[in-house]
Amino acid sequence: ELSGDVSERLMSLAGGLPAEMKSSMLHDLEKGKRLEAAWLSGAVSRMSRELGLAAPVNSTLYAALKPYAGG
Repeated sequence: ELSGDVSERLMSLAGGLPAEMKSSMLHDLEKGKRLEAAWLSGAVSRMSRELGLAAPVNSTLYAALKPYAGG
């Protein structure tokens, strides 16, 4: 179970990151390497669908990244 303020704490943490910071997946995408998209956004999309929930942002991200997943 997550605490009630988890969203605020995570947004605060993300807001404190340097603007020039890039995710490891973006580094991989820029270098033409294989992506972890299936295990990250793809897993969220798949699990939410199995539970009858919507995860439109993750589903869209996964669809956009899928053509580049193999590098």
